[in-house]
Amino acid sequence: MPTFTASIFRARRRLTRQGGVSLMVVLVMLIIIGVTSAAAIRNATSSEKLTNNIRVQNLAQQYAEAALRYCENELGKADASRVATLAEINIVQTAYGASPAWASTATWTGAGGASASKTVLPEAQIKSTDSAFKPLSLPECVAEKQVMADGNTAYVITARGFSPDYRADVSTGVTNQGSVVWLQSTLILN
Repeated sequence: MPTFTASIFRARRRLTRQGGVSLMVVLVMLIIIGVTSAAAIRNATSSEKLTNNIRVQNLAQQYAEAALRYCENELGKADASRVATLAEINIVQTAYGASPAWASTATWTGAGGASASKTVLPEAQIKSTDSAFKPLSLPECVAEKQVMADGNTAYVITARGFSPDYRADVSTGVTNQGSVVWLQSTLILN
């Protein structure tokens, strides 16, 4: 009988050692599954942020295009029927090769440059009956006359569109958050 009892104890010891190994294998597998899950969640979050950034960049692009088209249409009208900010008296003239007025921070903060021609797009131009959404900063444009190399005068129209999450320092115009899309066109009127 003592042999039988000894063999039972040896079998129990083997089972106990195997139980410890299987516990370690299960713990390692749980760690691997946890790390893989965390990586998948992080990847999904990154993809969502990237998609949102592309969406707001596209919105800013569309707003800038709307402002550019609005100002082009206004400049195509007779001076008396234009919006007041785009009247000839408010449009500065720059010489060919000179620093353009639109590049000056003062133009966009309202402290000089071409700021007299700064035109904020009317809300009705971008508001839809299908949506109550409106950006915090409406798109805007400035116009300046520029003497071209051949001596002709052209209007240079610069428009800015802002993403819905756009924020900037009021005094300097420096963007703190969001995106800004700048578009420009040259219009020669005969």
